Amino acid sequence: MKVHFIRSGERRYSIRVERENGPVLIMDPAPGYDPVLPHDMVHFVVEAVLGLKGGVFGQLAAGGTAGSFRVAPPTGAVAAKDHSRMVRKQAAAGQKLLKDQGREGELSELAAFLFDVGWRSETRPDSAAQRAALGEAERTRQSLSVDERARIDAARLRVFEAFERLSARWRSLQPGDALTLSWPSAQIV
Repeated sequence: MKVHFIRSGERRYSIRVERENGPVLIMDPAPGYDPVLPHDMVHFVVEAVLGLKGGVFGQLAAGGTAGSFRVAPPTGAVAAKDHSRMVRKQAAAGQKLLKDQGREGELSELAAFLFDVGWRSETRPDSAAQRAALGEAERTRQSLSVDERARIDAARLRVFEAFERLSARWRSLQPGDALTLSWPSAQIV
C-alpha cells in the first residue's frame, strides 16, 4: 500500500492511499496539520513500529476506511453506478473493521499521543502548554497495561528516529509536493 502525504497548501495536507486490492482512498483535508510532522504521519510511524494492524493504516491495508477516509472520485471511464457500488462496498468493509479493531485501535491513538508529546518535548523549547501536555501524557501512560507501557518504551528510540527523518523530509516539501511511504514500511523503521 502506498500512502501519499500531500502538502496541499500552506497550512493544509491531504492523504491519498493506493492499495493493490481496493479503491484509492483520500482524506482531504486531513486533520492535525503541523509544519513539523502532521498527526497522521505520527500514526503511520507509531503503527508501523509497534506492528499495530488495528490502527488507522492497518485498517486501510485490510480494506477498510479507518472511519475517516473516502473513496476517491472516479477517473476515466468508471461509471457513476460502478463508483456508487464501490463506495457502498468500501463503507461496509470499513464499518466491519472499525467494529472488530479491538484494543489496537485505541492503543494506536494513545501511543501516537504519547510519542508525539514525548518527541516534541525533546525537540522544542519548554513552555507551559508543553508541561501540561506532559502531565496529560503521564496520566495516559498510567492508563496502559504494564505490557503496553513496556512495548512503547522499547519502541521509543526507533519512533523518535523515524520522526526526525520524516520531519526533515516533510519540512522540505512545498505546497503540491508529496511524501510517499509504503505500508508496512521497513523504510522508516
